[in-house]
Amino acid sequence: MALDGASLTITAVDDKEGWFEIMMIAYTQEKVVMGGKKEGDEVNVEVDMVGKYVEKSVKGYFEEGSGGSMASLERLVEKIVERKMVQK
Repeated sequence: MALDGASLTITAVDDKEGWFEIMMIAYTQEKVVMGGKKEGDEVNVEVDMVGKYVEKSVKGYFEEGSGGSMASLERLVEKIVERKMVQK
């Protein structure tokens, strides 16, 4: 995702309420226009279409009974995160 041309990582999303959060380190805030924005200011939002396609494909696979379940996906993600945390 990019806001006003600055590529960013989303840290939280609430689809029901229609909001998302990003995090910017101090250096980035100093170098891009987003650091000077105030609540209510307009921004240009660019979304990664490949990410959207992957999300839809994975969600469809696990929600439509094509061989997986959301519970198995959650367990898989938990195992991957746990392994990554142990490696650090």
